[in-house]
Amino acid sequence: MLTRRPGERVVIGEDVFVTVLEVSGRTVRLGIAAPEELPVYREEIWLAVKEENRAAAVAGADSLPDGAPDQPERKP
Repeated sequence: MLTRRPGERVVIGEDVFVTVLEVSGRTVRLGIAAPEELPVYREEIWLAVKEENRAAAVAGADSLPDGAPDQPERKP
């Protein structure tokens, strides 16, 4: 557990900086500086993406659509 005040930072590894921007009641605004190749997600988004990936991995091939979508007829 860490205690930080607005303007103070936490450093994760060599290149991730989390700054407390504002505290208002029970809400805390954070600024995160991380390398571009390192994705940063809110937890609820990360959990939803993980669940979607899990569901896609266990879906059987029979749940996929058959072939290409129907093409409109071409007139000569």
